[in-house]
Amino acid sequence: MDRTLFLNERPGLSVRRDGPSLWIDQPGSAGRRVPVRLIRRVLIAGNVTLDTESLTVFAERGVPVTLLGRNGQAVAMVVSCASGLFARRGLQVGAIEYSSVRERIVSWLRAWERGRRLALAARLDSATAARWRCTGVRTVDYEQWVQRLGRLRGAALRQRRLFHAAVGTLILDRIVEAGWDPHVGTIHRGEPLGFVKDCTMAIRADADQLWLEQGRLADQTSAALSLDVAESFERHRSRLVRLLGRLLDQYGELLREP
Repeated sequence: MDRTLFLNERPGLSVRRDGPSLWIDQPGSAGRRVPVRLIRRVLIAGNVTLDTESLTVFAERGVPVTLLGRNGQAVAMVVSCASGLFARRGLQVGAIEYSSVRERIVSWLRAWERGRRLALAARLDSATAARWRCTGVRTVDYEQWVQRLGRLRGAALRQRRLFHAAVGTLILDRIVEAGWDPHVGTIHRGEPLGFVKDCTMAIRADADQLWLEQGRLADQTSAALSLDVAESFERHRSRLVRLLGRLLDQYGELLREP
């Protein structure tokens, strides 16, 4: 099993470790036991009572944890610092020391970014896609287009940030699983989680696709992390995993090219 654990701020909600499982208590409903071995990534929105043993077991198993503010913005990502976790770090560091390799990786990431933007436009707005193929697509043009479609579809900006955070957490999970160091970026060189930011930039349009296709969510409560966002992300997760698999495979090939 491969699950994302979504924890949203609720009165009385608490999570603690209970042996090989988490025990989740919430007033008004029966407690729930979730085996830790089933959890691959965690998103926590707002103020959730979580014991340090739970965080420790996530770190021991290499499970990334993303902390979200009440506005849906990702404010921190927590990942294990266990030695040997990032088996390919030397290859990353060694490769980007050469300007020719750095330039090749930057061009490749930008090509992914353009390609995913065009794919989204072709899916939702063929006229815009045709224009972008002829003239190119600047980030400012893409942002204006995405936000205009979001307004037309009644999609809340907070949900956009939540989808971006969920996809970012999945990216961190896949990077660590593949043995790459999430901090060794190329475009975001020298920044914390630089490689995660590089990959997030490359497939940002796919997170926007989840947001735009979801449109106006049925769950319009004040909850920071709505059930609709979690369910939509999980429905599309396998497709995103395949996409990230191609991205990371190509990255490895680029680093090994002479």
